[in-house]
Amino acid sequence: MKTARTAVAVSIALLVALSSALAVACNGTIVGVGSAQNGKSVSLHVGDQLLVSLKANVTTGFAWKIGSVKREVLKPHSIKYVPDLNPKHLVGAGGTYKLRLKALAKGTTTLRLKYLRSGGEVGSSYALRVIVR
Repeated sequence: MKTARTAVAVSIALLVALSSALAVACNGTIVGVGSAQNGKSVSLHVGDQLLVSLKANVTTGFAWKIGSVKREVLKPHSIKYVPDLNPKHLVGAGGTYKLRLKALAKGTTTLRLKYLRSGGEVGSSYALRVIVR
């Protein structure tokens, strides 16, 4: 009886380990970058995700938008604004834009972002050379 329980426990442990390894292999690694990497390069593997975090303040009317990227190499997945903690509920508090992209194929592209106001005014820009291996 004890041997059967041990065999079941070992089987379950192996299944969990295999599932975790498969999840990592399928989803790849998440590589985070921010303003310090503006104008620099980053290397990814096919299947990896790139998470770009840039400070912003939506109360100014500006938002980070993708200017250009080779979508066959690096596919935009999501863009969301996350407000900073603001326990005093101050008007005009800032936050962070989080842009998530997925490395689809081997190649090189430059991710160009613009901090734009709705009328087209550019507040600043961001460029990151992405090499997918």
